[in-house]
Amino acid sequence: MGWTILLIVLTVFAIILLLPIRVKASFGDGKWSVRVYYCFIRVFRKESEVKPPPETPPLPDLEADEQPQSVPEPAPAAEKPPKPEKPPKPEKPPKPEKPPKPEKPPQPEAAAADGTESEAKPEKPKKKGPIKRFLARLKPHSLSDITGLVRDGGASLSASMRFLLRHFHFRHVKLYLAAASDDASKTAQLYGKLCAGAFNLLGQMQCLFDMQVDEFRILADFFSEKTTFRAALELQVSPAVLILTALKLAGRFLWRTIRRFRREDKEAKRRARESAPLPSAGG
Repeated sequence: MGWTILLIVLTVFAIILLLPIRVKASFGDGKWSVRVYYCFIRVFRKESEVKPPPETPPLPDLEADEQPQSVPEPAPAAEKPPKPEKPPKPEKPPKPEKPPKPEKPPQPEAAAADGTESEAKPEKPKKKGPIKRFLARLKPHSLSDITGLVRDGGASLSASMRFLLRHFHFRHVKLYLAAASDDASKTAQLYGKLCAGAFNLLGQMQCLFDMQVDEFRILADFFSEKTTFRAALELQVSPAVLILTALKLAGRFLWRTIRRFRREDKEAKRRARESAPLPSAGG
């Protein structure tokens, strides 16, 4: 019975980790929105704020004969009589100072049984474990340590990002672009540049990612003076891929760092052997 419950829990946990996180993004007419869904539940939503037009109050209609009535000024308030001043409080007498406490004489050290003074035993330095030694060495103490950590992190990050990008899935990709300008010749030139750049970018992205394109249109609008752009896409990635990427990044970083530490230790030992004085011939 216990193994059955454990198997059911592991199966449910695996299904939850394999369900994709869906990020939907759209842009059009100067507005954008981003929504994140997981297990058919929306967990995040952000949209561009629409600024309302400023409201201008209507001007009052004043006839030529009518003039704004002057508002009478309020009469000055009567001045209040000044409050009587309070008599000053009597000053308290100063407290007498306490005499300083006499210092205690230093106590003599306890003598040992044979009459000699007992000497304090030096404390032995505590030995650090391998994990504490590794963490203490991981802290950069010089410029070479910083550059070594940067190289290890960069190499580990590049491999982990390649693994992550291979598991990005783009769905429902839509793009609508209408090139327009105030001159027909400029519109044609702009249309040619946009087609060359957009279709080349689409080909490169389809080689790197798994993409499903629903609409990809680029037009030349000779009847407008403003370019129109609308785009939308949906990105899908599972939490299991994110967890594996983080584990792979941490594992590769630790492996490369430990190998670098071993190389540095071997180099330090070799230098110590070379710089050691040679034994004398008559010794």
